[in-house]
Amino acid sequence: MEEPFGPLPEEYKYRCSVCNKELLVNEAIVDAGIGMAKFNNEYYENYMPKVGCPGCNNYTMEYIRKD
Repeated sequence: MEEPFGPLPEEYKYRCSVCNKELLVNEAIVDAGIGMAKFNNEYYENYMPKVGCPGCNNYTMEYIRKD
């Protein structure tokens, strides 16, 4: 069966530096963070934005790089 809207979005593994909660973050959220960084001239190559942690209610979740 074909997917009507193309492939599923990619998800990135993030971990909170305060409470160690791990989540998969949708690529649309990551893309929005990258867009904000570019707008604020904070973007650099391989930049992955921090995202909000639902447990800590703060921007403490960081991307876990695949080695």
